Amino acid sequence: MKHDILKAFFILWGLILFIELLWFGLLTNRPHSTSEVIFAVTVIAVTSVFGSVGMYLFKSSRE
Repeated sequence: MKHDILKAFFILWGLILFIELLWFGLLTNRPHSTSEVIFAVTVIAVTSVFGSVGMYLFKSSRE
């Protein structure tokens, strides 16, 4: 059961990250301001850090 929850969390995190990267790709293919790009990069970075740290803590607390 523990492994299934971690796997589901990883899939959800990957899906969210994929959607954000797709959004970033669409953003860069149209006229945009620097603040929009900085916001998108910040959102992607926060999602990456939050997901990886969350999975690490969740995995280490379950072992």
